[in-house]
Amino acid sequence: MLNLRHYELLVALAEDLHFGRAAERLGISQPQLTVLLKQMEDQIGTLLFERNRRRVSLAPAGERLLPEARAVLRHARRAQDVALRVGRGMIGELRLGYIGAASYNGVLTRLVRAFRHKAPDTQLQLTLMDLDRQIPEVSAGNLDAGIIRLPYPDMPDNLVTRTLCDEELWIALPSDHRLAGSAGPIDLAALRDEPFIATHLHSTSGFSAAMHLACAHAGITPNIVQRSPQFSSIASLVAARLGVAIVPEAIRNVHIPDVCYLPLADQHVAANISLVHQRERENPALDLLLTCLDEMNFEETS
Repeated sequence: MLNLRHYELLVALAEDLHFGRAAERLGISQPQLTVLLKQMEDQIGTLLFERNRRRVSLAPAGERLLPEARAVLRHARRAQDVALRVGRGMIGELRLGYIGAASYNGVLTRLVRAFRHKAPDTQLQLTLMDLDRQIPEVSAGNLDAGIIRLPYPDMPDNLVTRTLCDEELWIALPSDHRLAGSAGPIDLAALRDEPFIATHLHSTSGFSAAMHLACAHAGITPNIVQRSPQFSSIASLVAARLGVAIVPEAIRNVHIPDVCYLPLADQHVAANISLVHQRERENPALDLLLTCLDEMNFEETS
């Protein structure tokens, strides 16, 4: 049976990807860490890390086990800290993940402000995290909820979502682009020969799905030359004249020099932002958050 030390090893090595640093973090020698990892892999029956003299990386089994390992450690810490939290008068805890775009368009601000008004003594932990990382963490219980973009293929059965808002799609152009001075919306078809900068996600996930759907409606296939997980980085690459990018309207709230934002013409596609949480809830703080959503007239879906 694996013990807490094994799970601590998995998390530390997955985060550091370096045997020496992980061993120092755990307070053991590097040979001890190597022995413990071998014991763990022998017990499970498969490699958890790929390693050679030059690099360490998570193997597929290790990647799948990581959210569960974090959940085991979280439950252990929670059991240990219950008496301490009560003694200090701390009432509950809420762990909320969010994508960067939620902070651009005010969704995160509105939700956190409403929740904090109702629960000023609740410990609130906010974590900026990409969509593809949030879903496994919410499913495993390491996050109570996450602000994400839909769609997401293969959504775990234990999760439900609530729509928070739908954003319009805009185009980001270098300020000296031939269309940057246009007075009205831009026809996406006019950009069919341009290099595009896009998110790192698959064409069926999150904002990437909305972008590809908009391009399909315009009859173009985007020539994607660069990818980045954050829209602020995407806009910076546009400013560097590496290409154009379809972005959510709210990115206009982040000032980046040498970028021009214009609406797209004849658009029938929107980029969804939703809250995701486990179907079976055990945390009263999460129930309170959902009450805030009800009062803010956010829509529930499943």
